[in-house]
Amino acid sequence: MWNEITSSYSDYIKNIEQMIKQLFYIFYKQPGVSRKNHKIRKYVYSSNYGDDWDNYKYRYWYNKGNKGRPRRFRIGKIIARIIIILLIILIVFYNPSYIKQILKILQTSINNIPTTIQSIITSTQPTINSTWVFQFFSIVNQYRQSIDAPPLQYCPWLDNFAHIRFETMIQNPAISHYGFDRDFDEYLSQYQNFLLVGEEVLYPDGYTPKDYVQILQSEAPLHWEELMNSNYMYYGYYIDYGPDYIIIGSCPVTEIPGPNINVPQYFKSYGCSVELENDTWLVIELSNWCSGPTTITVSTINEGLSPQYYIYLPIQYNLQTNSEYAELVVNITSTSPVELFLFTPDQFNYFESLYRQEAWSFTGPAYYYGDESTTFNIEITLNTAQLANSGYYLVISNVLPNAQYTYVNGNVTIAYIPTTPNTLAITGS
Repeated sequence: MWNEITSSYSDYIKNIEQMIKQLFYIFYKQPGVSRKNHKIRKYVYSSNYGDDWDNYKYRYWYNKGNKGRPRRFRIGKIIARIIIILLIILIVFYNPSYIKQILKILQTSINNIPTTIQSIITSTQPTINSTWVFQFFSIVNQYRQSIDAPPLQYCPWLDNFAHIRFETMIQNPAISHYGFDRDFDEYLSQYQNFLLVGEEVLYPDGYTPKDYVQILQSEAPLHWEELMNSNYMYYGYYIDYGPDYIIIGSCPVTEIPGPNINVPQYFKSYGCSVELENDTWLVIELSNWCSGPTTITVSTINEGLSPQYYIYLPIQYNLQTNSEYAELVVNITSTSPVELFLFTPDQFNYFESLYRQEAWSFTGPAYYYGDESTTFNIEITLNTAQLANSGYYLVISNVLPNAQYTYVNGNVTIAYIPTTPNTLAITGS
């Protein structure tokens, strides 16, 4: 029977060598992944400020679609292993004289394992690159233009934050958008009074940019909506290869509703099987700011003011800026005349100590006096050192001899130039 398999000694040795190579290939080769399904993660950090600038809000989204591996591939792999093991047993039993040659071939193959593994790893590195990303955002911007949203522009420092986020997320891939709040607080908290950051984690390996845009539109509308969000004007990204949970077979669940969710447990709760494997990550960070001037909202005013009363607004910010001055922009209207003041704390304390009759004719000392009017559209230069230390007090006063009940509305903002975080140090990998 053996002569029917190998007609000569040389052919026999050649067949043995090929079987040994196949053995190592099967044991070390990463299986292919079906690209019929995809998964996406999205997380949005939003800072919205009203009267209390420490009061901010969050919005979260996370989406992860199906990605499966055919079970027939797994069965075929098991059968192949069994056949090779049986062949080795037959060779040893019926041909003991060839054991030495087999051992020599085995030793050679073992010595080549590092090279084989390196070759396999190289072949599974990400196939998407910066050109892919540029083409992707070019298509995205065409759709943004159709809805009058500003184009998304490339912002290099957002690349740094995307890299940081990847290094954090792969430490615990079981948790969706793992560690976002911690990374934001560590690297970007000084910008939180105006910065809006949205994060999307995509797995587009195997797709063209055009095909992936269509997938987002049809199967991930929340993520597509975020890419269309007109509040964002900048993007950064990072591409790498890392661990991720893959769905085996089919699964009825296509979304995970937020960050900080245990991904395998969530899918298993719907009867889905998952497996941890390596995959290509495309981490995208979206933002409303990259560099240059920006504004922060100090307060939105919308209230009534009785005669002989006043509204006061403390203004204190430690701005992340190299500028010595910032601009306080006041846009206020009232139904009857009021007075506007900007005080330092000492000046404000003095104003509070006045009697009503004294306040009627009071015009200073004050950092700024806006006279009496029903409309104020002004810019007041603030010293950033004073702003960060004891700050200022904005006062809208209805303490007047002929005061009437008035309704005041408007907004107060600060315009300044933040320092740009060109480099964000990556502390872990």
